[in-house]
Amino acid sequence: MADRYWVGGSGTWNTTSTTNWSTSSGGSSGASAPTISDNVIFDQNSTYTVTLTGSLSCANLTVSQGTVTLVTSSTTPSLTIAGTTLNIKSGTVWNILGTTTFTSTGSVTITTNSVTISGSITLNGSGGTFTLADNLTLAGNRTFTLTAGTLEMSNKVLTAGVFSSSNSNTRSINFGSSGKIVLNDSASSNIATLAMATTTNFSYTGTSLIELSASSSGYTKEIRFGGTESNAMNVSCLSSTAITYNLNGAVKDLVLNGTNQLFTLTAGAVVYGSLTNVGGTTVFDPSIPSLTFGATSGTKTINSGGATVDFSLIINGSGGTFQLAANLTLGTTRSLTHTNGTLDLNGKILTVGTSGYITAAGTKNLTFNGGTVVCPGGSTAWNNAAPTNFTTTAGTGVGKISMTRATSSKTFTGGGSTYNCTLSNDGAGALTITGSNTFTTLANGVQPTTFTFTSGTTQTLTNWSISGTAGNLVTIGASTTSAATLSDASGTVSADYLSISYITTTGGATWYAGANSTNGGNNTGWQFSAAPVITSSSGFFMLF
Repeated sequence: MADRYWVGGSGTWNTTSTTNWSTSSGGSSGASAPTISDNVIFDQNSTYTVTLTGSLSCANLTVSQGTVTLVTSSTTPSLTIAGTTLNIKSGTVWNILGTTTFTSTGSVTITTNSVTISGSITLNGSGGTFTLADNLTLAGNRTFTLTAGTLEMSNKVLTAGVFSSSNSNTRSINFGSSGKIVLNDSASSNIATLAMATTTNFSYTGTSLIELSASSSGYTKEIRFGGTESNAMNVSCLSSTAITYNLNGAVKDLVLNGTNQLFTLTAGAVVYGSLTNVGGTTVFDPSIPSLTFGATSGTKTINSGGATVDFSLIINGSGGTFQLAANLTLGTTRSLTHTNGTLDLNGKILTVGTSGYITAAGTKNLTFNGGTVVCPGGSTAWNNAAPTNFTTTAGTGVGKISMTRATSSKTFTGGGSTYNCTLSNDGAGALTITGSNTFTTLANGVQPTTFTFTSGTTQTLTNWSISGTAGNLVTIGASTTSAATLSDASGTVSADYLSISYITTTGGATWYAGANSTNGGNNTGWQFSAAPVITSSSGFFMLF
């Protein structure tokens, strides 16, 4: 390995010229042009320009004195640094428009002293470690590529237009506790700013953070990451212009924090962490089927920031808990499919679209904690299609499933499960309940309306809170001329203004339909009178 010092002021660096090279600092020119084994040193205490042409290489590169402009006339010239050091002093102008590639398989330190790199950078050293000694900034829309080796962030900030690492080589990033990659592509084009479609053999350590920010408007900037839960990274979308961010693949935590943003999905998109939509971001894409929440451990939060989420959601993280941090409203025709994991309403309101709340094969739990699921749909409003390993938990407060369709009928497909909540018919349209289910409470929020139970099924409940009003009867009946059964283990059931047909009551409680109710026939166990009021010896009234 030899040293090559630049001498003689401005000139051209190519593979043949000896005009500006010396073997010593300030020495005579005439030394051979540096090769990949030679150290390049710029230490003249003057102002000069070095024009690079062709494909150049060196071992280490140092700019220690003077004001040096390193420039190319196009993006064709490139520079390979095979050694362990790039150290350029503050004030250096790096206008090498081509790609600078680091190829060492050892430990490399990159020091830029706040100099903006006007070209692209590639790390391609199998087994090498490339450490940022300070923040590294690439100008404009330049690309930082991690091909092989480890990028050691050392809690620094790497800024580029595009971050690319789509291959199967062994490569990694150590973010540390506060390192981050800022991608500020401003090109007037649709582009993948995080370009990692293939993530085989990619990993990271520390707290990952990819921040996306773009100044051009009207274009799509894609988050393309083909990874899994183990290597998905945290992404924040921060643009204040009218930018579309498209999630094509997977992220860990996803933060949408900007204005005029449009957030879209490519089929198969997965969030393995939390979703946070800070005020001002529009979440909307009617053409994409669904977004999956897939974390398999811990508690992740879903906060739509008050925006309607116009795509379907899938909860599919075995062992994970997905907690609403704010009310969540899906688009008009959208569904929520619950496959694996716990969905914790956390006292919030989840409004699904007309395609409803659906269960799929897996182990899933719905925890209410005082929250409500609003189902505005019809035949698929609530569809417990895969009841095996489906459970509900009341938690704190009183949870509710609210069936709100008003203009026509709707169906609660119970699947024979236990619902530790209130099921309420809150729309005038008739509600059909299928399966033999268990409820904490059956209720209605409007009159008149209709409850129809599948003939031959039994609904087991703790509380009955269904009544009509004068002139607005609630109709209770079975789906055919064979009876359905209502069961309450003890106490007194008291109602009024009902019209009842083909309903059998059982379980130990005494069932009073009320004095203003109508016996439509084929009923068993009902008392068509008001529940008696008994005055105790102490003068208190007791209702039975």
